[in-house]
Amino acid sequence: MAAPNITRRSLLAGTHGISGPTIVIDTFRAFTTAAFLLDRGVDRIVLTETLAEARARSHSIPDSILCGEEEGRRPDDFDLGNSPIEAECFDHPTGRVVVMRTSAGTRSVVSALRSGADPLYAASLVVAGATASAVRSRAEIAIIASGLSGITIADEDEETSGLIESRILRLPDDPERLHRIRSGAGARRLTTTSWIDPEDLDRCLEVDRFDFAMRAEMGDGMVVLRQERA
Repeated sequence: MAAPNITRRSLLAGTHGISGPTIVIDTFRAFTTAAFLLDRGVDRIVLTETLAEARARSHSIPDSILCGEEEGRRPDDFDLGNSPIEAECFDHPTGRVVVMRTSAGTRSVVSALRSGADPLYAASLVVAGATASAVRSRAEIAIIASGLSGITIADEDEETSGLIESRILRLPDDPERLHRIRSGAGARRLTTTSWIDPEDLDRCLEVDRFDFAMRAEMGDGMVVLRQERA
């Protein structure tokens, strides 16, 4: 079987005009947080574009967990911030629905689905291998690095794109990749911002911690993210 043709794009603008098999990356921190929540047994994650939509969705879903951020901060009325450490420690998530809004990742997934991406996977380092396996049989694959707020290139998302591309093609990965991410601007932002737990960085860099991919689909007027296992 011929190797797939992989196209790499960046930022929210990169979702425009997209179609076919697509991976949207947000490593710091949306799709790391989402993976931790799914691993802890949440039923599904509803992805939204705005805070108002997230609040409305959460209000309509009994016992849902409201998760996310605006400019990196958890809004006062949200149950969880966009933090894998918070997700790892949150009480009693099993079987519940999470409603999630972030500045880049959730918006990029919704935009890509609206454009025609199918199937679409949300990804980060913690699900890199499983995501690569999920799309490897496809002839054409797009990888979109969502970036900071969807408008500024984020080194960690670009590096994660490169890692997943290597995994899809079964090529050796760059042994310096994690070092570059850990010493990059995104990592410095995580470890020097007062309201961000510095341990989030370590969780975000746990390559292949989870053995599932995260597939996003439209249903009943909502974008829903669920585990997908091989």
